[in-house]
Amino acid sequence: MITGFNTDVKHGTRVFHIQTEDKGDSNPYIESLIYVGGEILATKRTDYDRGDPIQELMDQQHRTMIAAIQRGRFDGPNGSLRVPDDLAPKPRKAAAADPVLPPVAAGPASAAVPPPRGEAAGADRSLDQLVLDYLASEEQLEILFSPAPELVAGRPAEFRVKAETSPSRQPVPGASVQVRILSTVAKPRTVFEGKTGNDGACVVKFALPAIAEGNAAAVVRITSPSGSAEVKCSVKRRA
Repeated sequence: MITGFNTDVKHGTRVFHIQTEDKGDSNPYIESLIYVGGEILATKRTDYDRGDPIQELMDQQHRTMIAAIQRGRFDGPNGSLRVPDDLAPKPRKAAAADPVLPPVAAGPASAAVPPPRGEAAGADRSLDQLVLDYLASEEQLEILFSPAPELVAGRPAEFRVKAETSPSRQPVPGASVQVRILSTVAKPRTVFEGKTGNDGACVVKFALPAIAEGNAAAVVRITSPSGSAEVKCSVKRRA
């Protein structure tokens, strides 16, 4: 199950880190956090209903935040930062099942997609237009999975990833593929490294460590001259 995206975006003299997650069945909303210097600068939440395309909504919201940064929505006067009222940090909803994982450093690129549904359709009308402008001018890197990873602690994992440019959908050969395991009870661990072939694809195989407690995720990162992208996949504990 894919649970989150992490991307670093350099704008001016600052690096903004964007983290987007699905908060799960007990808290059905998608949350994006924007960090600057390790502090939360802005947040965006979108509620969803059962049956909604959650992965698509996450993807759209994450990339809308990237577009907002690149278009200067957080630029204040004289080089300062400003936070639009609709993106001001909000208290986070607590949930016992929420994984407590630190922000993951990511590359400066992510694929471009249409603006999200829901709350963006009203207050973010001007932001939607910014995203459409962004789509027309930017070429980004996107990670595709086949099949979608289903990761269980202590078991082998195998899936295919493909690196493509977006929106032109061209394969990215020779890109570096890395998988790291992050856990709330252990140090980060690299479990796979490889390269994409001429078709932009790479078969990923690794053994997941046994996890008796805490929460864990596999971070799949692809890096190339076209840019970098990263996807976080949850790791389930064995029943």
